[in-house]
Amino acid sequence: MTDLSRDDLRARYRRDYDPYADRSIDEQLAELADRRTAKPVSYSARGNGCWVLTDYDDVSDLLRRNNRGVISFPNEPDGLNLSGAREAQIPIELDGPEHRQVRRILDPQFAPKKVAGLEDHLREQCNRLIDAFIEDGTVDFVKMFAVPFPGATVLAIMGWPGEDLEMMNGWADILLHGVPGGTEEESNAARGRTHQEFATYMAEKIPQWRAAPRTNDVMSVMLDAEIGGRKLTDDQLFDFSVLMMMAGLDTVQSVLARCARYFAQRPDQWDRMFEDPERVPAAVEELLRWATPPVPTRTVTDDHLEIRGIRIPRGERVHAPLGSANRDPKYYPDPDEVIFDRPPKPHLAFGVGPHRCVGLHLARLELRIAFEELHRRIPRFELDPDAPAPHEHLGLAWGVNDVHLRFTPGPREGATLRH
Repeated sequence: MTDLSRDDLRARYRRDYDPYADRSIDEQLAELADRRTAKPVSYSARGNGCWVLTDYDDVSDLLRRNNRGVISFPNEPDGLNLSGAREAQIPIELDGPEHRQVRRILDPQFAPKKVAGLEDHLREQCNRLIDAFIEDGTVDFVKMFAVPFPGATVLAIMGWPGEDLEMMNGWADILLHGVPGGTEEESNAARGRTHQEFATYMAEKIPQWRAAPRTNDVMSVMLDAEIGGRKLTDDQLFDFSVLMMMAGLDTVQSVLARCARYFAQRPDQWDRMFEDPERVPAAVEELLRWATPPVPTRTVTDDHLEIRGIRIPRGERVHAPLGSANRDPKYYPDPDEVIFDRPPKPHLAFGVGPHRCVGLHLARLELRIAFEELHRRIPRFELDPDAPAPHEHLGLAWGVNDVHLRFTPGPREGATLRH
């Protein structure tokens, strides 16, 4: 293709897209599916503008190009610093040698063998949460389970105070999703206030952690870590903490919430998932494909990035909804359906390439245990007809704000847990 000016290129492929639209996830996926057919690569002039991908191969190729034509900073379609980071966030917005150094430090903290040692803790935590509502017969699943279950584990792994979970969940929610139903200006203002609150919190905590004896948690490891021969500054530790708060507290809860809504309407699938206990891990992978939350963005650093013959110039941002890639019918026939015996095809829920999610093994374990214990103790549930319908959100991670369930009450188990 003959090179066009930046303005002419944008105009030729113009089709606006709102990643923060106030509509359902299914509606957003339908919009992306239509784009995949009509205009699989397009330019959206909304906000500060970005290119939007829809196809599995295009998204996968983009993510594999990190430090080879694209970088991960800023990881936001408008190129704004919505989380209030002071530098590139560690590790998601670092590239090249610095990123590799950080991953060598972090990966062992989330390795399969280390994560597997958390299984008893996770089952205990899971059942303690179920005990809190199982006698009631109704529950706001997001508030009472999907939010606190992964959150308590992440705080323990990080070495953060467990009593601050509710406060941190509130911060993560605003940074990722803004104000539900609010304007862009209202959401950005709320993110600014949230950033300041978290910055004040960390300004107090980081010096305390530096002075305290080291323990076997991620924050202790990062306090002593070196990148390029230097220990991390307070600003770098703050940025790392912002990321871990958002990623660790939001993504698993989003998958749990969307799956709870799905199974409430499809009890046959809830039963089918557990027909063969050996197949539960594969079923979790299908649910991850179907309910993928993250929506990353990359910035072009080469003279241009060629996608489908389109030469996207340096400095342009490319937005890659992973949920759209994971609904590509080229690889997933009937992509909107949950099919537990699909032929295996690696999904992109955790990304791919250098920035593949560091916590993927923990996320898989959390989801498997949550589903197993919920199915054991609440074998049948439905959406509560007397409560508000679930309301979904888009943004940098797709999810559900609330899922009110109704079920037959059961007994508390206390400390007597089955394995």
